[in-house]
Amino acid sequence: MLRDIRTHETDALNQNISILVLDDPDPVSRASHCYSVAMPGKQSTLISFQHGNPSVEINGLTNEVLLAIMADRLAAFQTGPFACRENADMLKHIEGALSACGARAARVAAEQN
Repeated sequence: MLRDIRTHETDALNQNISILVLDDPDPVSRASHCYSVAMPGKQSTLISFQHGNPSVEINGLTNEVLLAIMADRLAAFQTGPFACRENADMLKHIEGALSACGARAARVAAEQN
């Protein structure tokens, strides 16, 4: 079942970009794994997340990958003409989210040992 995501539509630019969830949530994790991002005049971009145990097969992106890309992009903005308080705030929160991802991974690893 296709489902629209609209939480990104904070301005006119983002109102022209559509995000569709392409798969039903997983019954265990309750998360979807496949998204399509479309913008006028461009080919859609497919974003596929890891589905299943990564020790068996790596088959998609992780939350950490997307957060790392955003952190890199915002850090670069902060070195040039687009530096601003809001970008610094976003970067701080994304770095915090990456830290929480690391803490979760460490906890899971410790529980498995």
